[in-house]
Amino acid sequence: MGIFKKPEKTKKALKVLLYGDTGTGKSTFALSFPDSAIVDSEDGYTFYKDNPNIALMVTTNSIYDLEEALDEVENELLPENTIKTLVIDSVTKFYNNLQVVQQNLVEKRAKRKGPDVDDANLSQREWGKIKNIMKRINDTQLMLASQGVNIVNVAQEKEIKEKRGENWVVVGYKPDTANGIAFDYDIILRLTTEEDKKTKEVKYYGEVLKDRTQKYKKHDVIENPSFANWEDVYNNNIQNKEAVVNFRSDTNKDEDRMANEEASAKDLAEAIKTSIKTADDAQKVQIASAMKSLGINMKDLASNPVDTLKELVDLIETF
Repeated sequence: MGIFKKPEKTKKALKVLLYGDTGTGKSTFALSFPDSAIVDSEDGYTFYKDNPNIALMVTTNSIYDLEEALDEVENELLPENTIKTLVIDSVTKFYNNLQVVQQNLVEKRAKRKGPDVDDANLSQREWGKIKNIMKRINDTQLMLASQGVNIVNVAQEKEIKEKRGENWVVVGYKPDTANGIAFDYDIILRLTTEEDKKTKEVKYYGEVLKDRTQKYKKHDVIENPSFANWEDVYNNNIQNKEAVVNFRSDTNKDEDRMANEEASAKDLAEAIKTSIKTADDAQKVQIASAMKSLGINMKDLASNPVDTLKELVDLIETF
């Protein structure tokens, strides 16, 4: 049938992003998931080490340690059925630390060039590196979820502000992490608390902001949310046929193809330039007309699509 296939039910664990203010029960929610490997970037699980759901744990905020941990889950823990859940708490710390590292490198480079480093800010190139690293991490987590590992990413909360008149007003909240990250998750929860004014009892709630499993609707509020709320969804999906989703492989495939196309475009551009140099006046007029009709960028031939350059080469051979 080509690239398309008939849809079928496949193995799928839960991919959860939760965020909230301090003390809203983020760690408690994460620890409700079974057989967890926890990557703790805030040293916040010290008092939870006796929790039976913790199988393994590492404390670090190094992005390379995180990638090493993901590699270990993929190549060792998953094949040996050691864990059922991967918890990263918090993704905010890793994202912020990655920015700090890039900023430090920029300032060191600037200092080598001169004493003034005040204007040494992250460039588009550095932001591109950060985006690529975060994408690589998320792609790996998506692949693990397609193999039956629950993904629980914890983020700190960030205020959304709008300027109204002379003042900035808080109009909402969002997870403090990389832009666009929310698209990678099946479930997004914002955790909050509410204190009873009379009894002083604190109650914990989770507002559902996204749920692809269709167990809950958007803006449903769950009291004391935990893995138990979606356990039936997990149990139903985990029995299905495995179909590994490997976006990392897709990215590598595209990179290889683009590199080959870039090399081909350069070769074709050189061939066209040679043809123009050896053409007589009448042929040059024909070539210029053909380039104009094909919409070719004459200043930078290699930047044109390979198919268009091939078409021009074929036309030149007929002149």
